Amino acid sequence: MPLISTTAFRQGATPRRIELPGGAVAVCEHNEAVDETFQLSSHATLAHRLESHAGFVLAALAGIAVSMAIGYLYGIPWVAGEIAQRIPVGIEKQLAEQSLKSLDQALFGPSELPSEKQKDISATFSALRQEAGLPGEVRLEYRAGHWIGANALALPGGVVIITDELVAAVPGKDEIAAVLAHELGHVHYRHSLRQLLQSSITAMTAMAIYGDVTAITGLAASVPAMLAHTGYSRAAERESDNLAFVLLKKTGRSPRAFASAMAALEQTSGKKNPGSGRAKIPGYLSTHPATDERIEAALENSE
Repeated sequence: MPLISTTAFRQGATPRRIELPGGAVAVCEHNEAVDETFQLSSHATLAHRLESHAGFVLAALAGIAVSMAIGYLYGIPWVAGEIAQRIPVGIEKQLAEQSLKSLDQALFGPSELPSEKQKDISATFSALRQEAGLPGEVRLEYRAGHWIGANALALPGGVVIITDELVAAVPGKDEIAAVLAHELGHVHYRHSLRQLLQSSITAMTAMAIYGDVTAITGLAASVPAMLAHTGYSRAAERESDNLAFVLLKKTGRSPRAFASAMAALEQTSGKKNPGSGRAKIPGYLSTHPATDERIEAALENSE
């Protein structure tokens, strides 16, 4: 009987390749006949034994599903966070400008707040920014919210936007300061950039592996949809809230102002959609979960 190679052993229903003396190769689809002719056990390989049992197959499929879920829930956010910390400041600034341009085209209009009001709010923002240890390039922009209403956003790259509608919705200076402090928390932890990277795996991979700065345009174009329909994780919100409480105290304010601001925005949201507690249009609280929990945390930090 001629010597055969290990490729003769069964691997599912794959045709058998049998190497014969002299370099000839025989390919046969009749596995039982090959086993009988060469006196091979049909269970000679571990692969064949495993794939022949439905239990092993189901377990393997379940393992793949679990691995994919873990990768999606934990792997992608971790990778996005690592990449966000490594993106050069210059690239992030470009992303900020492109993102602001996209938002102006898709969502916002020019602010109608009086210049004195803007000057007063900007002074508050500057004091909070300095206490947070953030660079002077981090800036505040004013816009009319139109259909997104009362809102404040922290863009990747350190641009914070506050809408006229939000300024009108909260009761006073300290409440506006609380909202700005929270958004500066997102800037500090680079939450917006991490969220944007998570939502754009292709661009994230290109920027990480190839240093492809042209991916910025694609990322920036997705900012309006990301900010309007995607909320931060609860962990990210808690991080920003906690930093906001610290900044408020450092600037002589109480975290109660944060609770007051959240309550006012909740009331404004409810007026737009009576009985639901949420607006039909995506206002500030629509992308910020667990409002009651956050108000309670603010009150606890006020004691």
